[in-house]
Amino acid sequence: MATLDKTVGQRLKVQYIFALLVVASLTILGQIIIQSTLSSSLDDSHVINIAGRQRMLSQRLTKISLILNDPTVSAEQKNIYLKIFPSAYNLWKESHEALKNNKLEKPRKYNVTNSREIAKLYQSIEPVFTKLLALFKQASINSLNDKSKTEILENERLYLELMEKIVFTYDAEATKRVDSVKSFELILLFLTLGTLLVEAFMIFSPLVNYVKEVIARLTSSESQLQETNDQLRFSNRMLFQAQEKLEKASREKYEAKLEEEKTRSASLLEGQEEERKRMSREMHDGVGQMLTGIKLAASKLKSLEASHPKFESTLSSLHDLINETIEATRIVSFNLMPPVLADFGLEPVLTILKNSIEKSTKIKVKLEIKLINERLSQSLEINIYRIIQEATNNTLKHAKAKNIIIRILEKDSIVFVEISDDGLGFDPNHIFYKKQSLIHNGVTNIKTRCELLQGSFKLTSAPKEGTNIFIKLPIDNSDQNGENKNIVS
Repeated sequence: MATLDKTVGQRLKVQYIFALLVVASLTILGQIIIQSTLSSSLDDSHVINIAGRQRMLSQRLTKISLILNDPTVSAEQKNIYLKIFPSAYNLWKESHEALKNNKLEKPRKYNVTNSREIAKLYQSIEPVFTKLLALFKQASINSLNDKSKTEILENERLYLELMEKIVFTYDAEATKRVDSVKSFELILLFLTLGTLLVEAFMIFSPLVNYVKEVIARLTSSESQLQETNDQLRFSNRMLFQAQEKLEKASREKYEAKLEEEKTRSASLLEGQEEERKRMSREMHDGVGQMLTGIKLAASKLKSLEASHPKFESTLSSLHDLINETIEATRIVSFNLMPPVLADFGLEPVLTILKNSIEKSTKIKVKLEIKLINERLSQSLEINIYRIIQEATNNTLKHAKAKNIIIRILEKDSIVFVEISDDGLGFDPNHIFYKKQSLIHNGVTNIKTRCELLQGSFKLTSAPKEGTNIFIKLPIDNSDQNGENKNIVS
């Protein structure tokens, strides 16, 4: 049975989208017309108000002109009206020109569209306006005679009559435009309602009927559901058998992993045995030889008298040899297990390692440590130190590097360790196949430590491009005392 969403989408999508587009288009068109009408009506009302104001201004200017040329009016009163006259005169003149030329832009730009009838009325009023303009200007300098006063009154009457016709014409045209828009809006309303009715009968009604049909199908599918349940029970039995096989495979995998862990531990122990042999050679070839030298120097000193010329030089040589032996013993002890690591943590002991490398070689060591807490678990600190010690030893012996960078960063319960150098580098694939290589043994020891710590190890190198070791180690917060029997320090 086809799904409801696919069937409805195929049958009704086109009609539904079309109906919505029609309704949306009619609504948007109606809004555009309404907004345009409102804007046009606002402009029309402003134009009508300004046209009506022209009548008032002409009456005001007529009154002022007569008062200014009336000998019975005091000079003080005339001065008051003289101050009013310029603003009224300019406003009357500018408004008339703006209305006549369709350029009404004060206080803002308004749309003025004069019809032919209004344009003819402005042509008729133009001579009267021009005559009044001249008479008002003449009146402002007190030079009106009785004839001029009569002309002002006569022309002002004609101006009022013609301006009244202009105002009524503006109003009639604005009303006509509003009535047209109202009729068009009514048509849009009927179209919208008709579209909604068509949508209801041709889309929603079939959809309701189809939903009823689907519900009837679902009601009659109980037998199919029972059959499906039987199939599910059979599938569960098969799944249980598969789970048993999976458990068996998991046990075999665990045993293989356990064997692998034993192999890793054996490899780490082998590495430790190599380290012990190296420390034994250092003790024999370094400290042992120095102690033998001390013995010989002491025997020679014993055979000399205090007054003998060689007594002082032999004593001085013995003193220097003892100091060298003490320093060599301290270095061997430090390499075995630095007490600074247990007492103060990684940063001080790595600083000592850095200073030791820079003092005994020409290699510069850059150390960057960013830990959230000052101390990690003892086991983790020891293993990180051993990893860095192993990596730097490989660099010192084989890389011929000029710089070593050691970075340690703690973030989200993970410690990131990076050791990189700018030395000769090597082909990792070639090295890993040469089991007798000292570099291979060192890298294997580092990798084994990382795996036993449940971490990850990545080595990147190429001839003449240096070497980079990147390690991620999880922080085991439960191991606060540094005890982990699976990891040999």
